[in-house]
Amino acid sequence: MSTWEWRRSVTLSAVLVELARDHGVPLEECLRDTGIEPAQLTTPGTEVTAAQELALVGNLVTRFDDRPGLGVEAGMRTHVTTYGALGLALLSSPTVRSAVELLMRYIRMTTTFARTRHVYRDGRLLLYADDREVPERLRGFLLERDVAVLLTNWAMVYHAPAPIVGGEVAWGLRPRLRPLLDEYGITATDGAGPHLVVFDTAGFDDPLPQASPLTAALFEQQCAQLLLRRGLAQGIAGSVREVLLRKLGGRVSQEAVAAALHMSLRTMRRRLADEGTSYRRLYSETYGNLAEELLATGLTVEDVAYRMGYSGAPSFSNAFKQWRGVSPGRFARAAAERHGPPSLA
Repeated sequence: MSTWEWRRSVTLSAVLVELARDHGVPLEECLRDTGIEPAQLTTPGTEVTAAQELALVGNLVTRFDDRPGLGVEAGMRTHVTTYGALGLALLSSPTVRSAVELLMRYIRMTTTFARTRHVYRDGRLLLYADDREVPERLRGFLLERDVAVLLTNWAMVYHAPAPIVGGEVAWGLRPRLRPLLDEYGITATDGAGPHLVVFDTAGFDDPLPQASPLTAALFEQQCAQLLLRRGLAQGIAGSVREVLLRKLGGRVSQEAVAAALHMSLRTMRRRLADEGTSYRRLYSETYGNLAEELLATGLTVEDVAYRMGYSGAPSFSNAFKQWRGVSPGRFARAAAERHGPPSLA
């Protein structure tokens, strides 16, 4: 297996195709020699190989003669919600530190092609990114994209600039990043490699503002994407699922859901029956599906319990057993065995 045969969400490629389209590049030119079919770009859950995405990047770099700033545009279009279940987990992390640890475990699900590692030292987080295996002609675009993703999404989710206190940029790419770094007031020097970003970790363990309107909106958007990906957003049943996902914790009553849909309990039950389902079945499917999505990202049972609004792992475990017939720990172990470790080692 070659270096680039691991798989990535096609959503990342779709963002690049959208960028190219807005700059007047035909779809055929974008996808030339990539092996990506147009239908894949709009099919939820589809994956492509890293090699295919790199081929797409190569087409854009060639088409625009590696124009500085194009990678920044791509990064600014890549929101945390692009990462699917991982994005949902990141948005609902209790602290910045827990979000960082989760992200580093599943870094291959993000935009970066670099080998990454991180270390905490003297109140600082040192994040290293080694992209020497990336084709040299693609490094500038991809580094721009990664840095733009980091800076824009950090500000969007945490309502503050990323607490970066310095960094090093390798391979002579610092001038290319200068406009973006200057915009965010970040000072970086030339380095021998790999790239380095240094964060001030003060506040990393403070509770995150989970109740903020923006975070709630992003979380709800992820839930809506989950429904669409599983084909569960149709009819009154889809409306019930949306309400359940907005009221995480497994404690919402049928009466509350009916009221949220502006109908009587009797009417809701009748319309669900007409669609061949029931509230109890939807309750089990919706929360069970969401729990599976989160467990499959590598979150602990305790983490998933927190994100779904439960008081602790025991109460969540009991609920999961009712939904799926197995314990969440057993499900998580089986998922890990199926997909294998996602690290960059």
